[in-house]
Amino acid sequence: MARPKPDEETLINVARLRYENGIPQNEIARNLQISEATVSRYLKLAMELGIVEIRVATRAFRNKLLETQLMQRFNLVSAIVVDRRSTDVNTVQLLGNAVFRGIEDLVLSDTVIGVSNGETVASVAAAGRLIRADNLSVVTLIGGVGRAEEASQTGEICRTLARRIGARAWVLPVPAVVDTAEAAATLRSTSGVSDIFELIGRVSIAIVGIGAMTEGSSTFRHGLFPSHYLQTILAAGAVGSMCGRFYNADGQVLHSDIEARTLSLSLDALSNVTHCIAVALGPEKVPAIRAAMRGRLINALGTDAETAALLCEG
Repeated sequence: MARPKPDEETLINVARLRYENGIPQNEIARNLQISEATVSRYLKLAMELGIVEIRVATRAFRNKLLETQLMQRFNLVSAIVVDRRSTDVNTVQLLGNAVFRGIEDLVLSDTVIGVSNGETVASVAAAGRLIRADNLSVVTLIGGVGRAEEASQTGEICRTLARRIGARAWVLPVPAVVDTAEAAATLRSTSGVSDIFELIGRVSIAIVGIGAMTEGSSTFRHGLFPSHYLQTILAAGAVGSMCGRFYNADGQVLHSDIEARTLSLSLDALSNVTHCIAVALGPEKVPAIRAAMRGRLINALGTDAETAALLCEG
């Protein structure tokens, strides 16, 4: 006679007792008045149905040697380097998990966290989990970038991270770039926008992406700047961008008419944030990452082993 299948609620209850509360199987069996073999069967079934997931901890994928080399070479406060050891692993997702685990202990009550845009920053937001601290805020460091329905869109990143860690989300309600410097100044002075910029000024943890000077980078792909501007800014010496602002190989800000039309945290202000971590990977971003570290625009980096090795070679 076939044994009756337990309902999902029963499986969830047994799984929580075992893995969240740490209650031994024999004690669960005694409390629920079932056999220990039944408890074992329920736990196995919960795993098969995806109710329980067992994963290797993110720290198992960290490359401590490259982290140490990056910190020493570029005088970083911290470095997080993930080493993909299987083709089944999504490197961006793995990096996002590792970066969030690396910064969550920095979050205390009243902390204000700033986020920019991009796929890697979105991966950090998606990895968030509830933080036991009071009065937390997450704020966008740049006006809207990307389609509203995309996970990598600035406001969506902010809302996702805030929801996952138990914080309040504050989204800068303006485009990243406007038509004139006068329009940018007017928007900055309006009450709803000026209040957000005041909060941005209190950010102590910033999570930012780095843009490469290629047509495929989000800086140009999302139409922040006209396509012909890429050649113009390259001629001026740009090697990278953060928060819609450009810098050269020494990490010095490139001032231009477009900078005055950009509504985001300035790079000078970004460099003064207590914990400013850039999350970026890929050979095409090496010059931009290196320049950001060289100019002390950031003081922490999350990347993968391939990119870290290239940074240490140059």
